[in-house]
Amino acid sequence: MRTEQRLSLPILLRYAGMIIIALLLVAPFLWMISTSLKSPESVLRMPPEFLPRPPHFSNYKTVMESMSIGLYFYNSVKITVLGTIGELIAATCAAYAFARMQFPGKKIVYTVLLATMLIPFQVTMVPVFIVIRALGWMDSQASLIIPHFFGGAFATAAFGIFLLRQFFESIPRELEDVYQIDGGGSFRFLWKIVIPLSKPALSVLGLFIFMGIWNDLLSPVLFLSSDSKMPLPFGLATLQAASHVSRYDLLMAGTLISVVPVIVLYLVVQRWVTDAFLRSGIKG
Repeated sequence: MRTEQRLSLPILLRYAGMIIIALLLVAPFLWMISTSLKSPESVLRMPPEFLPRPPHFSNYKTVMESMSIGLYFYNSVKITVLGTIGELIAATCAAYAFARMQFPGKKIVYTVLLATMLIPFQVTMVPVFIVIRALGWMDSQASLIIPHFFGGAFATAAFGIFLLRQFFESIPRELEDVYQIDGGGSFRFLWKIVIPLSKPALSVLGLFIFMGIWNDLLSPVLFLSSDSKMPLPFGLATLQAASHVSRYDLLMAGTLISVVPVIVLYLVVQRWVTDAFLRSGIKG
């Protein structure tokens, strides 16, 4: 009993510390919800109030009426879903080649690929713009979708290939040998065995890619010029510009609407996050 009492204090302190850290991390999100329900006067009131009295749910209605949020939302879903699928296909094929196949210069190519994680999009922005213009994809959503089928952004593609390669290498090679003896080829082994076993890693990578494309504002502004083809981040940016004043209540309401799909997707795949990182050898 005394031993259990001694051990309980460090455990309680540990849990208390984790709870405090969790509250600090979630506080900005809770403050965003609170601000989205306030009136313009109470947003800047000092001392600040956390619970709006009364809550102004009309802010969400105002946001939906002040901009074509339905069209922007549809464009974001279309671009993000297709782009995520394309980048997952590209990363899966490349990672499988690096993990299970042998070819000349494999280590050199893989090292160069990982080095591209250090290159930000701003460095390659001008060359990419020239290529998109030469292909005739300016002011077309194809400029935001098709490149992801060839890897998309360098940093995201390299990270995805690295994550999936580590996961693919954890699959026993004896399983591949048995499958080939039964008459299965490399592509069928990838489709029938590797991909089903790699659902946790694919889900986590899909979440990262989804968040990156969903929140991207620079690429749409760079390649698109028609408002009817713009995604939701552009609508949020124009919302603040159109109001001529800092309506933080409306801006937070629009931001909350935009993060709902990401939160829902995270809740779906979060149970695979730990398993994917442990099996891929990435430890934080």
